[in-house]
Amino acid sequence: MYQNLPELLAPAGSMDALIAAVNAGADAVYLGGKRFGARKYSPNFTTEELGRAITYTHLRGARVYVTVNTLVHDRELPGVAGYLRDLYSMGADAVLLQDPGVALIARDVVPDLPRHASTQCTITSPEGMTSAKKSGYDRAVLAREVPLSEIDRIFSLPPQKRPGIEIFVHGALCYAYSGQCLLSSVIGGRSGNRGACAQPCRRDYSLVAGAADSYGRITRPRVVPLQAHCLLSTKDLCLYPLLPEIVKRPFSALKIEGRMRSPDYVAVVVSIYRKALDAIANGSFVPQQSDIDDLAIAFSRGFTSGYLCGDRGPALMGRDRPDNRGLYLGSIRSCSEQEIRVSMVGKRVPAIGDGLVGIDPGNRKESGFVIRDAPEWFGGDLVIRQQTGCRPGMGLYLTRSASLDRSAAAIRNAPGPAGRFPLPIDISFTAGCGQAPVLSGSFTLPGGEPFTVRVEADFIAEQAGGRPTTGEEVTRQIAKAGNTAFRIGKLDLLYDGGLFLPVGQLNRFRRRFFDEAEKTFLARYLPGDDMREAADCRLASLLPVLVRPAPRKARVPELAIYCNETDAVIAACKAGCDRVCLEPAPECMEADLLQTIAACREKKVRFAWKWPRVQVPQFSQEALSLLTRLSDAGLEEVVVEGVMYADPIHAIAPGIQVTGGPDLNVFNACAFQALSQDCSGLTLSPELSGEDIGCLCDRIDEKGMVSVIVQGNIPAMITADSLLDLVKRHRGPLQVSYGLSDTTGRIFPLHQDSFGRSHILNAAELCLIDYLPALARAGVDTFIIDGRWRGPSYASGMIAVYREAMNDHGWMAGRSEGPDPVSSLKGRIRAMAQGGITAGHYLRGLPDD
Repeated sequence: MYQNLPELLAPAGSMDALIAAVNAGADAVYLGGKRFGARKYSPNFTTEELGRAITYTHLRGARVYVTVNTLVHDRELPGVAGYLRDLYSMGADAVLLQDPGVALIARDVVPDLPRHASTQCTITSPEGMTSAKKSGYDRAVLAREVPLSEIDRIFSLPPQKRPGIEIFVHGALCYAYSGQCLLSSVIGGRSGNRGACAQPCRRDYSLVAGAADSYGRITRPRVVPLQAHCLLSTKDLCLYPLLPEIVKRPFSALKIEGRMRSPDYVAVVVSIYRKALDAIANGSFVPQQSDIDDLAIAFSRGFTSGYLCGDRGPALMGRDRPDNRGLYLGSIRSCSEQEIRVSMVGKRVPAIGDGLVGIDPGNRKESGFVIRDAPEWFGGDLVIRQQTGCRPGMGLYLTRSASLDRSAAAIRNAPGPAGRFPLPIDISFTAGCGQAPVLSGSFTLPGGEPFTVRVEADFIAEQAGGRPTTGEEVTRQIAKAGNTAFRIGKLDLLYDGGLFLPVGQLNRFRRRFFDEAEKTFLARYLPGDDMREAADCRLASLLPVLVRPAPRKARVPELAIYCNETDAVIAACKAGCDRVCLEPAPECMEADLLQTIAACREKKVRFAWKWPRVQVPQFSQEALSLLTRLSDAGLEEVVVEGVMYADPIHAIAPGIQVTGGPDLNVFNACAFQALSQDCSGLTLSPELSGEDIGCLCDRIDEKGMVSVIVQGNIPAMITADSLLDLVKRHRGPLQVSYGLSDTTGRIFPLHQDSFGRSHILNAAELCLIDYLPALARAGVDTFIIDGRWRGPSYASGMIAVYREAMNDHGWMAGRSEGPDPVSSLKGRIRAMAQGGITAGHYLRGLPDD
């Protein structure tokens, strides 16, 4: 049943963590360099360290995948192209990618280097997998929100129509869909898409509610009383007990999260999962509570089986606290100055040297201590006799185990994984008078391929003038593998005696032989000289293209709006909008679309059906079934947030135009080029500065329509967690609006869609009205106002303001001699805005890698 187990893939944030992962039995490790990786604040690897890491890993029969999974600015593209060439030349086994522009460069420069789609690509469906295969990915990491039922639907695809599938099985869970979270970026300029997430989801928030005004804003917000404070903090994923069910499916890899974790954490977690998979392979696996306890001690915010296995609400979320809590031992019943008594819940008893912490469940205050004397049982309680600083009612947690530390150290200090290293090699030594001695060796490569190496000595064996070198003496010198990558299996000696073979020369010969054997072994992971030269040539040809100007002409942009209500669409049309993008609720989707198509046609306004961010299967199926009828009714455009839906749309309704929304994360001209194969127009990432937008537009010529969001509360996060389920009745007769208030008092608007997913918006409203002339000169075709959840008054009022600004043709062209029209218009914008206004990243952008 389990003949082809998936690869066990482990994190390596440092060389020490890599050694721990490989020695603990990982089949592969994933790591990042100092640039372009999604964990900027882990130690990571210099170029020299990457080479050493790849050598260490390959010698021990494992593979190395390098993360190049951030979004990249145009000015960084030459650097990332050279970096990909370097990784290929070093022998990296694959690269993990997010940016479609970087994927295009990888295809052009190093087509032989396997490409894996990062979880940042937000692949959640069979359509996403088919699109990944079409884009040339060999493997795709599924979003953590995908349940097993949908994974089974993905596996129903023929293998030739999808890449290999990788899932996470252990470690931290992001609250939002990976690749669709801008919360850290909008709060403090540290973008998760650039590897710099500050983890704002682990902070305290309060849920607030208030009546919605005519502009869709929260008024008179009041705190909704909840016991929890860390409303966005998830538990940690742990699928260890469920591995037999997981591996029934043909996953390519099971992945452990943790590039920010310690080497000891990596050693413990990887060794437990390795042991479990090996036991599954031989049919002896039974989940051990001691292993689950060790996983919790290594690091735990509480464990969940995640969205994958259907966990939701309290089973998924750890809203009481956001940090490591270790293994829960029990509740402290009583305390004195020199003693505490604990009502234990499990069998794990702390030992001398273990670290414990008492945590007050009310105020979350902690008191930590180290066990000095062995605890004792008394009347059913565990008694710890020493000063602890704890109080009755605290929960007691084991956060450090001295015995587990020793086990982790043993793994880290081993020369390699048992059974894989050192490599067994059979050797034969041949020596004859007047000839150079020869050492030949044969060993088996990890894939089962036999390999041989033959080395001639740099000296000639001569007849002995005195005492000859005996066979035993030769064997004694040749049989020393020492600190090499090999251990000698069989040694054949083809030597009749009578020769003088100096010990020093034999030792040098033996060392040279093992050096050559190691080079021979490692060479199988490296591209040949001709392949490296070809990659160099492709890189040299591409570099001028990446910096070659291809500017767009200045535009007279159109004005568009995103809405999710029919009344807002009608109001926007009356106010002078050129294009409306409606994202209707699924309950009355067809009727709303038909009504708004007709209303827009009457007002001669272009209409587009905007599909939601991260689609669920029930939406996709219904939406595709409506396309023919809607096309007949006059639908001309669909805005998608995933290019995987372009082919299905075109297959059903070839005449419908497909354009891309802001959640495609278009960051550079290469990404624009890659996605333009499926979309006739694209919306640029809201994380780009004005300079970034100008640089991108300067390199794409007149290809495709370019859109930029200029107004609205930017969606900072979409999550599969139904956050408003914390409120027993979040819908009532009055229009109630919700938000999240942080510790500074900022309120982030919160909306829950019909599928139970929560959308969290930025606390301040983006406003780029000052910069419309510069954007038009750069070649932007469409200015978009995001009016979702804001109602018809906002749609009408904001369209009117922007239309007035855009109708000042002299100002738009930079020729205005009269008063600046923006000052008065911004006053009207502020009167409608939610949480004040901001230029977002437009002025300063995000820092370079």
